[in-house]
Amino acid sequence: MIHTRSSLRRAVTALLLAAAAVPAARPAAAQTGFKRIGDYVLMVNGKEDKGAEIYQNDSVPAYLILPTVLPSPVLLTPRAGTVQTVNLMKVAKQQNGTADLLPNATVAQQGTFKIQDGKVMFSSEGKQVAMSPNPPLLGLKKSADLKAHSPEYVRTAQTYTPNAAAMQALKKVGQPVTVRTFFGSWCPHCKEHVPLLLKVEDQLGASKIHFEYYGMPRDFKDPEAQRLKITGVPTAIVYVNGRQVGRMEAQEWVAPEVSLSKLLSPAGKSGK
Repeated sequence: MIHTRSSLRRAVTALLLAAAAVPAARPAAAQTGFKRIGDYVLMVNGKEDKGAEIYQNDSVPAYLILPTVLPSPVLLTPRAGTVQTVNLMKVAKQQNGTADLLPNATVAQQGTFKIQDGKVMFSSEGKQVAMSPNPPLLGLKKSADLKAHSPEYVRTAQTYTPNAAAMQALKKVGQPVTVRTFFGSWCPHCKEHVPLLLKVEDQLGASKIHFEYYGMPRDFKDPEAQRLKITGVPTAIVYVNGRQVGRMEAQEWVAPEVSLSKLLSPAGKSGK
């Protein structure tokens, strides 16, 4: 079963701490492939900038912050430990959800950052700024909640092509079905696999199959999850007319629409 207690957030913190002694380097002429992430929220002078977007580039590595309450985008370079502002006209957002820093971008030094209580803290253009860990999604949620919380889910879903035969079978399901997926918004395996089911849900549209998502805490201490004996995420419980017919776990998430169609087939239901 796929099961993790680690988080991408810890990996990001380690990345920020790494190579602090490396001398500051001049920004590259161009930096492409910044991917939007949902691990942090942006706080400016103690208030959340709800419209801010935070992007990560693993290859540089660097973070590009597009705030709405600051005059300029901010570039964090962990290896150099620097904070710089960037001309907004030199940031190009792409249709696939990524962003690029164009050549010859003019940068202005803002100083350095520090990490305190899991927050990445720095000053920019006279304001106190912090990248604070994004609280996990907990309890019963809809697909829109997952997409709004974690841009990675949207990006992964866009690249997935569900199995056509399985989708046709699911569209023909005539009985009411509920698929409740237990996931952790902090879980890297969930970020890899749950978006596949989001794509399946989107493509099914109006059907007899209803999808629910249940956010788990890191310690798994949730009464509903304990009642249902959920020990790993992602785990989906499938109900037909209110009766549990099976679960999707581990490798069954490689192609969730195929696993679901098998569970809902006459042979699958009779075998449970």
